[in-house]
Amino acid sequence: MANPPGATNQISKAARVLIVDDHPMVRERLTEAIQGELGFAVCGEADDRLQALEAIKTVPPDIVIADLALKNSNGLDLIRDIHAAWPKIAILVLSMHDESVYAERAIHAGARGYITKQEATKNILLALETVRSGEIYLSENLAMTIARHATGHQRARTGLSID
Repeated sequence: MANPPGATNQISKAARVLIVDDHPMVRERLTEAIQGELGFAVCGEADDRLQALEAIKTVPPDIVIADLALKNSNGLDLIRDIHAAWPKIAILVLSMHDESVYAERAIHAGARGYITKQEATKNILLALETVRSGEIYLSENLAMTIARHATGHQRARTGLSID
């Protein structure tokens, strides 16, 4: 059946997403969540750095969602490789690792966002939309921590802010 006059082809307009995670169940769940969103289409999956780089050469994605812990490889190395060879590809890190330790490293390596696997699916989709629009995605807590660090403001050891 033909599209009505003036209708656009949603597949050609959809942002292509490559999912890189060493757990098949995570890749499957992400694929289900992303495929249900207008404007996104999963174009491939990989479980390690080499598979991911090969997939990018085969069907170039607009966005890569990558874990830091990959089969036989390191996610930070993958981020550096992608950023060096394909700087226009947006990279969103989705990891179980503590953002306070790894997010800044991932951003320095070339990622445009960092979100933990403990987040709700709606937040992961928000992060995906944010990096697609060219912005950097960080959780509110992490953004505040980085801002405090950058400006030299630290919370008092009691946890109360000093005004």
